[in-house]
Amino acid sequence: MRKILAYIHVVIIACVMVGCGEFYEFPTSEPVPANQMKLPRKVVNLVVGDSYRIPVKFTPQEVTADAVWWELADSSVARLVNDTVVGVAQGQTVAYATSVASRATDSCLVNVLPTMYVSPSSYIYDMVIYAQATIHGKPYTKASEDSLIVCAYCNDDLRGIGVMRNWMGRDYMELRVWSPFEYGDIIDLRCYHRGKALVELFPNELIFDGETHGTLSNLYQLVLDDDAEEYDFGLGFGSDDFYEEEEEQELVPGD
Repeated sequence: MRKILAYIHVVIIACVMVGCGEFYEFPTSEPVPANQMKLPRKVVNLVVGDSYRIPVKFTPQEVTADAVWWELADSSVARLVNDTVVGVAQGQTVAYATSVASRATDSCLVNVLPTMYVSPSSYIYDMVIYAQATIHGKPYTKASEDSLIVCAYCNDDLRGIGVMRNWMGRDYMELRVWSPFEYGDIIDLRCYHRGKALVELFPNELIFDGETHGTLSNLYQLVLDDDAEEYDFGLGFGSDDFYEEEEEQELVPGD
C-alpha cells in the first residue's frame, strides 16, 4: 500500500509540473561562486558599427555562478548587448562588469575608432592595396581580425581599413584608401591591438597616387616587426602584468 501511495504521489507531482509548462530540476550541488573576476583585455578597440565580445575570467576556474552585470559610462559612444560591446560613435568610454554572485568588479576602456563616411564631395579618389601582411613574424589571417585592426591614416584622418579576402584559396588583405585629392596625401599604416592600449606603425609610408598597388598573384608586402614604432593611449588601463602577458599569446592566431 505504501508503495502504491508513493507512486500516486509522484505521478500527481509530475502532472502538476507538466500542466504548468515547466519542469524544475533540483540542483545536485551548490553553485560555485567566484573569488575573483577579471576582464583580461583592459582596452577594447573597435570601429563604429563593429562589435566585440568582452572576455571575462573567473577564479577558481570551476565557477558556475558566472552571471555578470554590465554597464557603460557613456552610451553615446558604445552600447552593450549582454557581454558584447558595439561601437556607436568615435570616442572613449568605460565598460564596468560586476559579478552577480560575489559582487567582484572590474572595468576596461572601450576605444571606438571612426568609421569611414565616404562622400563623393570629400573623398572622390581612391587607391587599393592588395597585400600580404605579416605581424611580428606571423601571417595576418582572417582570424587575426579578432585581435588586430590594420588602418590607413592621413594625419589623424581615417582613410581605410584592411579587410581579409580570399581568391582561389589564397588569403589576402584588401586595403582601399580614400582621399579628397588626386595625388600627394601621405598615408601611414597603423596596427591597432584590440585588447591593449597599443598602436604600432608600419614602416611603409605611402604617397596617395590613385593607383593599384600589388596584384592577387604578386601581393604587396606589409611587414610589421619588433622594431616598429609604437605608442600607448588610454586612461591608465592595462597595467596588470599577468593579463598583459596572456594577451600577447592571443594577439595573432596561427601558432
